Amino acid sequence: MFKIITRVFCSTVSAALIVPAAAQATDEITVVSAQRRAADIQDVPISVTALSSDDMERLQINFVADIAKNVPNLQTYTVTAGAAAMQVFMRGAGVQNPGFNAAEAPVGIYIDDIYRGRVGTTNLELADVERIEVLRGPQGTLYGRNTIAGAIKVITRTPGEEFYSNASIGMGDFETTKVTGAIGGEVADGIGMSIAGLYNKRGEGWIDRVVPGARELGEYDNKAVRTKLNLFRDDVFKGVVTLEYVDAENDGYNAVPYGPTISPPASPGGPVAGFYTTLVPKATEGLGETKQGNASLDLSWAFDSVTFRSLTGYGDVRDRFKFDLNGGAFEAAPGVIVPSPTGGFFIKSLAENKTFTQEFSFSGGNDNLDWIAGVFYMKESGEQDYRANLDVAGLNLLEASETDTTSYAIFGEGTWKLTDSFSLTAGARWTLDDKDYKNSCSGTLCNDGAAVPTPGPWANDLSENFNEFTPRLLAQWELSEDTMIFAGVSRGFQAGGFQTLCFGNQACNRVIFSPQTVTSWEAGVKTDLVQDRLRLNVSTFYAQYDNLQQTAIDASSGSFPIQNVGDVDVTGLEIEATVTATENLQFWAAIGVTDEDISKATLAKLAPGAAAGRLPGLPRRTVRLGVDYERELNAGWDFIAGVDLDYASGYYATISNVLEIPQYTRYNGRIGLSQSDGPWSLFLSGTNLDDSEDLYSGIAGNGTNIRTVQPPREYMLTFAYRH
Repeated sequence: MFKIITRVFCSTVSAALIVPAAAQATDEITVVSAQRRAADIQDVPISVTALSSDDMERLQINFVADIAKNVPNLQTYTVTAGAAAMQVFMRGAGVQNPGFNAAEAPVGIYIDDIYRGRVGTTNLELADVERIEVLRGPQGTLYGRNTIAGAIKVITRTPGEEFYSNASIGMGDFETTKVTGAIGGEVADGIGMSIAGLYNKRGEGWIDRVVPGARELGEYDNKAVRTKLNLFRDDVFKGVVTLEYVDAENDGYNAVPYGPTISPPASPGGPVAGFYTTLVPKATEGLGETKQGNASLDLSWAFDSVTFRSLTGYGDVRDRFKFDLNGGAFEAAPGVIVPSPTGGFFIKSLAENKTFTQEFSFSGGNDNLDWIAGVFYMKESGEQDYRANLDVAGLNLLEASETDTTSYAIFGEGTWKLTDSFSLTAGARWTLDDKDYKNSCSGTLCNDGAAVPTPGPWANDLSENFNEFTPRLLAQWELSEDTMIFAGVSRGFQAGGFQTLCFGNQACNRVIFSPQTVTSWEAGVKTDLVQDRLRLNVSTFYAQYDNLQQTAIDASSGSFPIQNVGDVDVTGLEIEATVTATENLQFWAAIGVTDEDISKATLAKLAPGAAAGRLPGLPRRTVRLGVDYERELNAGWDFIAGVDLDYASGYYATISNVLEIPQYTRYNGRIGLSQSDGPWSLFLSGTNLDDSEDLYSGIAGNGTNIRTVQPPREYMLTFAYRH
């Protein structure tokens, strides 16, 4: 099927290149701020994907994790920490323990240029968003902190002179109701104000349970509100204040147990009770909840040719989750798995994290030079209580941790236009991360990690600092008005840190893992061809990772420590294309191809099962294809339809290469009516249209054999107003 669809798409692209010249382009120039200044995306010499608010509706991007479905070589998966947490992988680097305060992702997430470091609480719903930018490759100069693989930027709508309002109500299966609304505009001379909110409730889950009369799991109740105040009276001083509150509750993570055994070495097997069936006996054993308050202040002063900017952010996140790591199962006898009255391996966490960031920058430019320089400061502190109970064996623990990170950075970058067609960009950043970590453990699972374990309680008090210099050099040539080629090399850095999943083993807890770095070489071309009816952007990269950080499975201690596995090289190709075949018909594609080369020395450090030499969360091929059709009807209405597919080849869930996630292809679509010159629209949208059964990830080892399943087919009918 995949080969057939690919051939059809390629044939259609070829046909589109010879359609009559009378067919008009429908693409508009997309302005992005990937280099911290406004620029046409086709003139930016890095790999960047931009998605507008219209794109988000068309592609059904509702949560942050949905962004990955439309970006080459970006993968996001929900994980055991709950529905608000996600694993993020880009170009070979990723994070697998996002639900912990000490965990950090190699892909930076920014909301209105404010860094959001707690990836365990960033898979939130999106409302009143102007655009999304995904920067691929290390962004070690302008964004710096933990952007070793790339950055995801969400830019929310800022109110200005023009009044706007929008609202929608959607009704879907699984008793889902979604309501959104936003209003904004000028409320006084040079002062804009807006307020946006959403409410999304699912009253019926899709994860079945074998307990008679028990409700399905997968329900949620999400609420969010954001207000903005924009001062734009003159061209000298501008200021934007943003306040945001999020309250998201759900049934958390619900593991599907696999068999025939959960004892190591775990057998891949199949679902014990059904593809969408967990053995968790009680609804109280699945919970995810995050409450967030975020604020930012963006001020700028323009002095002749120089602009000073102050960007301040504050976030207070409270998060808790609980779930059963064994999916409600225990092994009563070899190969005999049964539900437990109290659950299998019960995990729960209560955490709070506060983050303050401050950036000061100066920027300016003329016809030959654009430049920016500044300093960055971040203070992050958190507390987390983490409990684990294996009731059938009478084992338990409580780990209480405190984290404190202070980060400093100095950065600068300049772009010199040496000729009318050739430009050179050079930049650098120096980063210092100072980290402290306190951990105490009590309970029967706590031990010193010796051959003959000594029970706790135990306590650790660790501290370390990490610093790195990350330069970047880029060159771009404007071959014509429609074609630009670029090439460059950049350096990325992610600090080392402390362990989070040692399950009471103090020998594991005391290990501080080292920083990971990358040197990435990249070249590409961006084109608008055939009278702007074909946009084709192609890039290739070669990333050299040193001391790559990976989550391992240590069977000897029953823990999941983060280790520096060694040196890994990742090569890849990325293609993004949009073809306007006619004034009514448009095709698009986002294709990623990757391959990794793990050194023999690195393989020797990994588990014997890692002989395959594959990185986790890295499909060799990701293909996203779509077609959109729009036609004007009588009576002032437009008929709009679109369909797309999301394909990923098979990949491994962990660096041990024990558990392989099979390839999948999922189809999505949308059909509806929109007023040609009016505010009303009505759409029926659906995901996973053929109702295929696919996996995201899983764990196989240390007595656990579970899978994370992707959702079944879902529909929603949405009635919307936009003015």
